[in-house]
Amino acid sequence: DRIGNTPWHLVDYWWDFGKDTEFESYEVDFTLSNDVDPKVRLYIAPIGLGYFNKVAFYGGIQTQSDGYRTHPHPRRREYIGKGAIFSRWGERDIKATRKSEGGLFESGGYEGDFISVRNKCNWTKGRYTYRLKRGKTETINGKKHTWVDGFVYSHKDKKTVKIGSLRFAGAKLVLGRRLAGFIEIYGPRIPLTSIPKITVTFEAWRINGKATPPQSALAYYPRNVPQYAGSKAEGKQVIG
Repeated sequence: DRIGNTPWHLVDYWWDFGKDTEFESYEVDFTLSNDVDPKVRLYIAPIGLGYFNKVAFYGGIQTQSDGYRTHPHPRRREYIGKGAIFSRWGERDIKATRKSEGGLFESGGYEGDFISVRNKCNWTKGRYTYRLKRGKTETINGKKHTWVDGFVYSHKDKKTVKIGSLRFAGAKLVLGRRLAGFIEIYGPRIPLTSIPKITVTFEAWRINGKATPPQSALAYYPRNVPQYAGSKAEGKQVIG
């Protein structure tokens, strides 16, 4: 098949946890075998897709993150290099974003309506935890809304980067039973020889602080992208 335009989802993973769960926190560990060239726009998403009350969200780390710093923003995008990102679909209101100190936000319609928070995260080879945690609930125009906070923790440095927070409708958030991960090349098209060689291991899923290995795992390789990725499962790990 002809290779299409970027973004290229080199592989998508689907994990089924068996049932929907009232949400307090969700965590997944991921290990990177080596560093990569920061000039190549690589997006590693431990949460490629999930749902709170059937509203889609996603997040991970990028080699090149960008966005806006002020509300309302001038049309001056800022670039922070390696970063962590937390996004949701179906919203454009920047009041539903709370960036962390030094962080950025985004509201766009170029891939469908979405909002996002980003922050600098100097990730490299090593093990990390991507974590989402239920935050405060507030009332807006008589309706309850709940904030969700995003974090990346480095096991090597023992440091946590707070990505920022996004708001979802409802006093109770229900986490859908199926969640995804992906590895993506984004930005301008690059030569296939520039796709970085890296092994990413996903493991140690936890829902509400309790170890919750998926009941099933599926790797999907989209057509019309470079057939570059391979995967295997080892015990309670998924290795891409």
